[in-house]
Amino acid sequence: MKFELEDAHFWPEIQPGTSAFVHKLAVRRAWAKKGVSTELLSYARTRARQLGRGHLRLDCVADRQGLRNLYEDFGFTLHGVVQIGTTSYARYQVSTAMPQE
Repeated sequence: MKFELEDAHFWPEIQPGTSAFVHKLAVRRAWAKKGVSTELLSYARTRARQLGRGHLRLDCVADRQGLRNLYEDFGFTLHGVVQIGTTSYARYQVSTAMPQE
């Protein structure tokens, strides 16, 4: 997983300093469905909050429904779908505020 503080390519309209971004979230098959992806996203959300960023944002190829389900189950909401070149990307965001228990 890459954790970045700027992403002008996929999120050009986002004001610098307001969000953190996740790219290349990947888990080895042997660790799939064991909560590793959720732990990585939790870490990224916590780190973004520690850095004063109000949102954690990410994107994926729009037809990757399994990945989109993972993000939505975590609490990300769909911000929209954008076309870059010949590929459609689903863009997601989640607040970095502490989740309500």
